[in-house]
Amino acid sequence: MSFQVNKVISGGIMCNYNCSVKCAHCRHNASPNRERGFISEAMLDHILQKLESFGCQSVHLEGGEPFLYPEELLRAVKQINQSKIYLEHIVTNGSWYQNQKSTRNLLKQLKENGLRRLLLKVSPFQNENIPLSKVNHVAREAEKLGINVMIWDNEVYPEVASFDCAKTHSLNQYIKKFGPYYMKKLAECFNITFAGRTFDAYEKYLNKYPVASILANNNHCIDSFPTQHHFHVDLYGNFIYSHTNGVAQYIDDVGKPIDPRKYPFLSILTHSGIPGLYKLATQKYGFKPHTEYISKCHLCYQIRKFLVVDQGINSPDLQPIGFYQKN
Repeated sequence: MSFQVNKVISGGIMCNYNCSVKCAHCRHNASPNRERGFISEAMLDHILQKLESFGCQSVHLEGGEPFLYPEELLRAVKQINQSKIYLEHIVTNGSWYQNQKSTRNLLKQLKENGLRRLLLKVSPFQNENIPLSKVNHVAREAEKLGINVMIWDNEVYPEVASFDCAKTHSLNQYIKKFGPYYMKKLAECFNITFAGRTFDAYEKYLNKYPVASILANNNHCIDSFPTQHHFHVDLYGNFIYSHTNGVAQYIDDVGKPIDPRKYPFLSILTHSGIPGLYKLATQKYGFKPHTEYISKCHLCYQIRKFLVVDQGINSPDLQPIGFYQKN
């Protein structure tokens, strides 16, 4: 089964991977320990031109935490505002709030250069490290300036707000307060994408399935690559498909047939799915699986992590490398 991207409509640009916090559910494996750096002016221009050629209508900016680099973030907003692509919003966790004056000044500059909306992330995962009061302060300053504020997720906001907003709170405190099935409920209402650290966070809360069952029921992975309305391009030019963090194609190769010589693992996944990758990993590289996994994506992630970390494979379709390394 062939796979080729011919059109994109909306997606995200990953400005950076280092973050102010290390959230247990982060699909991007962002953390304070990830490599530092913000998307360059030249790379962002190149990405925007490429996305325009595919008919992309809008993008959002995210990280990591993009507000760790205020001057660079302002420059990126200006660049997008000067392109043909609409800036939907910037995603932030609000951890950078220090005081009203500095927050207002930065948001004012961003608004003057094209920012219309902030997407503020609120969940028990963020609240383990970030007091809700910081998020609320950022939201108030943005609203005063006429910047639209979207809380993600509104459904869990009341639960986070039920604790002391000036303090942080562990996931165990939430489970104790809302019951033993709270993590399952959180995954459903927060629409969590299972990738990266999410598997570690949920391994003891969700059902697992035998490897043989996963392989028998998942003979292709095309359904994991819906791209038009949800993709990411990172600061290195890696085009990352919707639900496949750590599986990439360089932005210049998007729109072309997947070259199996350059992208061997992506080619296997799009043609023969997890059974094909599993066969290669076990027979050629000696991968030894656990007995059970949450899903085919969980098994796939563990195989890819084994290939990169244990086997030292540096392939352009298993990028960025930092996603797989201890962070």
